[in-house]
Amino acid sequence: MKPNVVIFSVLSLFTILAVVPLSLAQSDENIDPRCRTWYQRVTTQGGVLNVRENTATNARIRGTVANGTVVLFNTSDRSGNWSEITAPGRLTGWVADRFLTYHHYGNRRFTGTMQVKTLEGGPVNLRSPSGDVIGSVPNGTLVTTENHTVGYFANVTTPEGRQGQIVTQFLICN
Repeated sequence: MKPNVVIFSVLSLFTILAVVPLSLAQSDENIDPRCRTWYQRVTTQGGVLNVRENTATNARIRGTVANGTVVLFNTSDRSGNWSEITAPGRLTGWVADRFLTYHHYGNRRFTGTMQVKTLEGGPVNLRSPSGDVIGSVPNGTLVTTENHTVGYFANVTTPEGRQGQIVTQFLICN
């Protein structure tokens, strides 16, 4: 073998060995299912991601989101190729799913408490079981969760002792 080929082969092996443990550490498999968030990170080759009116590549563009931006995942289409997202600034629309990667906030293990997290930093509604708004909870507040999910809602108790429900997409493990 030529010396350049040997050096290239050794460097390639070290690169592979360095990257594999990093990707395993960031894997979704290491996260308690109750701690999975609704947040995704825009992952492009450095450009912006078009946010479209619907799930067609020729649909009207509502706006763009920069590479690396954390967005809120709302839903996906039946094909799994498109995701509806909400980006900072309340830009909502459809993006190609292949440009989104899972983004984890907070602890990887559920501890019984969760933190309120919003894109814009504002409060979230605290609701009664019938859906009526009974108050609000500031961004960053730690709440105790009981019977973690009821559909899209989590039963919570605030630090002041108020009990109600918060939409799960606004809760992360702390």
